[in-house]
Amino acid sequence: MADGTLGPLSLIQHFDAPTEYRGAFGWMCGYSADPAFLNEAMERFTRETVGQRAHRGQVSLALLLDPGCPAIGPVEVPGLAHLPLQGPAQPPFRLLHAKVALLGFRHESGDGRWRLRLIVSTGNWTRQTVEESLDLAWCIEVSSDEVDPDYSADNEDVQQRCADVKAAWSMLEFLHSLFDLRLLDAGQELLCRETVVTRAALAGWVARCAACAGQQPRFVDNRHQALLEQLVPRVQGLAGGRRRNYLAMGSGFFEGASAPPSGAVPAVLKAIVERLRLAGLLSKTSTEIDVFVNPAACQAVAGAGTVAAMLDEGWSVRPAARMETVFGPHSQRSLHAKFIFSACSQDNSAACNSAWVYLGSGNLTEPGLCNTMSPYGGNLEAGVIFAPEGLEWNQQAKRDPRNVVTNLLPLQWDIKFAPNAVLGVGAAMPLAGDAFLAPPVAWLTWIPAEIGGVLQAAAPLEPDVSVLDVSGNPYARVPEGFRWLGHKPRQVRLCWQHAGRARECLVPVMDEFGRLAATELEALDFDEAWWALVGFPAAPNEDAAAPDDAESNDPAAGGGTASSGGVTGYPVRQMMELIENIAAKQTTIARADWPAWCARLEQTLAQIADSPVVTYFQTLDLNPLSPLRIAAFRPDFAEAQTKSEESRAYESVLDRVEEKWNTGDLSSIGGGKQ
Repeated sequence: MADGTLGPLSLIQHFDAPTEYRGAFGWMCGYSADPAFLNEAMERFTRETVGQRAHRGQVSLALLLDPGCPAIGPVEVPGLAHLPLQGPAQPPFRLLHAKVALLGFRHESGDGRWRLRLIVSTGNWTRQTVEESLDLAWCIEVSSDEVDPDYSADNEDVQQRCADVKAAWSMLEFLHSLFDLRLLDAGQELLCRETVVTRAALAGWVARCAACAGQQPRFVDNRHQALLEQLVPRVQGLAGGRRRNYLAMGSGFFEGASAPPSGAVPAVLKAIVERLRLAGLLSKTSTEIDVFVNPAACQAVAGAGTVAAMLDEGWSVRPAARMETVFGPHSQRSLHAKFIFSACSQDNSAACNSAWVYLGSGNLTEPGLCNTMSPYGGNLEAGVIFAPEGLEWNQQAKRDPRNVVTNLLPLQWDIKFAPNAVLGVGAAMPLAGDAFLAPPVAWLTWIPAEIGGVLQAAAPLEPDVSVLDVSGNPYARVPEGFRWLGHKPRQVRLCWQHAGRARECLVPVMDEFGRLAATELEALDFDEAWWALVGFPAAPNEDAAAPDDAESNDPAAGGGTASSGGVTGYPVRQMMELIENIAAKQTTIARADWPAWCARLEQTLAQIADSPVVTYFQTLDLNPLSPLRIAAFRPDFAEAQTKSEESRAYESVLDRVEEKWNTGDLSSIGGGKQ
């Protein structure tokens, strides 16, 4: 995190939900990630703690990583699904190296307003990126108000941002076809499955953006054409064809130390300069060219005679700036960012005229910049090429420091390496582990029994599939699934055969409410049920106690219509106050929040199924939930006569709760048998 005087957002802070918004659903792709980063990102995105997300059991972020990255288990980052690659075919890329996130936020009022945020990073989704690396990120947002046709028709800025979202979504959709997305559809038969609804909502928001998109996006990827091939036409289209006299190139990784001949300029760096000059984007004379490196690990640049060869070309090799105004005076970060920056410099002006920037995942190497995506020669890379305005070379009095280029990119002109400088080659890129491939089943469903339960698959499994205990021994297999004698697990280890070898991975367990890898729903006292509902849509605080009697005497505290606002007293009064409070609350629920409300309602009512209050109504032969079916006790969009999806989801919830309460066949209050 930045700790200097300037303090721009760190990569993890880009996941913060905007004021009055909360995260709905998002997609991320990258080369690697770790639970430490992801848990904090999830908390910022959803505004929920680890415990709250584990209680909710819904997926808010779907993560697509390079198959060689170790799998992130279902309980390590509640609310996140690390999705495996569909096997067994070789993916169409050497590495999945693109680092992109598309996040969707909904307004807390539930009035239908939304915002999309696109993040393109040079760094991985790891704690190391936040604390140790020198990386860059680019971020834009589009709001629901901006994609109104009357607003966007003549607004080039909105059209540009929408084009970027559309282009990024095209790449993410391509990845969707390669990865196993079954987990995101788990429990969809429950109708109120929040993940299914929010994922569809995000796709709808993207479609709204696509309808307003301009012609040329700043977002680029190399699925069909190498990034280097796209560089010149994108710069010409977005920043103009003027000749610049300054060029900076930086990378966290250059060509391997053995790639260029001894004493030669690295081929990729040379190709960048030649293409820009050939296109008239870089002056052939009086041009200042700087290459910024991590002195401890710069691969081919550290080769014998390479720095001297670059100096002979009139270039300079420099260590990346420490960026003390951003990271503080004691920063020791290592360059990992990949960037190209070019602009016009004039002696009598501080302005960076006609500036353009490339930043992204593609290192200045053959696989990263020069090759189209391919199984053996080209990574999947993504980045942005854009033309920032108002940049200045150095700080001027009373001018905004956020526009100074050295506060935005790791540039400095005080230090450069001599021809005989000794630079470090750095360690070789670590070998990838076994590919994280899709298991035969993406989740198992818990079916409770008198002792323990059964773990059931959604479809028949091959005989070689087994569930392992902590010692690696298989659990007994019965016709219904796998016999489990203990309490419901949140995740289990699955074992199967693939290409003649045994494979294992952790898969989540889904409970009767469609919650994945969720913590146990403990039984509630009857008078706690309302306090679990009153704060919706905020996540329930598992540690919070119900207000004391003095607070519960305020009807406004819970938004209910009953005299106490809480639930106290004799059984009939207790039940009727709860029903009235639920009715008053749910008639104000926004349509966008209805699936989440149905899930919360079902889970809460199920937690009081064994309450003496429910038992008392069983002895009266009355179904206390029957009033919740009348039109006055539900919002217009969920009334029975509408036959809407919201109505069907709500009716299904009441059916399941009545079955759990054993009240479905009892008399309706004020009527006969149902």
